[in-house]
Amino acid sequence: MEHRDGDPGAVQYGNFKNYYQFNSASERVKLLPAANIWLEQMDPSLNVEMKPYLVLDVGCNCGVFTQLLHGFLQAQLQRPVHVLGVDIDERLIERAQLENTCPASISYFCGDVLSADSFDATVASFLQQQQRDKFDAICCYSITMWIHLNHHDGGLQRFLSKLSGLADLLVVEPQTWKCYQTAERRLKRAGETFPLFRELKWRSDVEQQIQKFMEQQLGRRNIYESTPTKWQRRICFYR
Repeated sequence: MEHRDGDPGAVQYGNFKNYYQFNSASERVKLLPAANIWLEQMDPSLNVEMKPYLVLDVGCNCGVFTQLLHGFLQAQLQRPVHVLGVDIDERLIERAQLENTCPASISYFCGDVLSADSFDATVASFLQQQQRDKFDAICCYSITMWIHLNHHDGGLQRFLSKLSGLADLLVVEPQTWKCYQTAERRLKRAGETFPLFRELKWRSDVEQQIQKFMEQQLGRRNIYESTPTKWQRRICFYR
């Protein structure tokens, strides 16, 4: 997955090799809510502190934010946290594995959510090892646009539907339509385009369409939204 025309921003799948140089992982962590948003309301008498909180981080890049998220959740929840990170780019996953400071509780693999083979098998194996049937939370930070541009409206809907069936809490940070236009422009300058760009039905209102789909089609509630990032994106929590 090479960058086009030497431009590190001209990528097809959002697999930026220098992503955290322009999108600070620590700044994103500052926008995350407290423990009550991450946890379902439950009987306080239940003993859950020894039960690990399981997270799937989709589009984890080289793992910088994944590790910060792990530390943040352990501090907030006061219980073990195990994170499985997945990215479509093998080189980014190799970096994440090399720089992993918590290999006992953070693991990574290369996979594609919309490609059943490797993704489904790895997720099933991870959950089986944890003796669980789903994750507590799945995080999708700034990746919905790339799914959308490469797989059309239907592909994004399949992506969200599949992940919704794998977790109690789904965390989504959708890109604005302005980001789509920028991605198309940068790829076009490198001599290529996103073939599906002009066919998309979810366009200037894509953020509202995602929320509508999550609530009306997937039966989820929007329980929290962060303040906007510097890119004017909101981190949305759906239970």
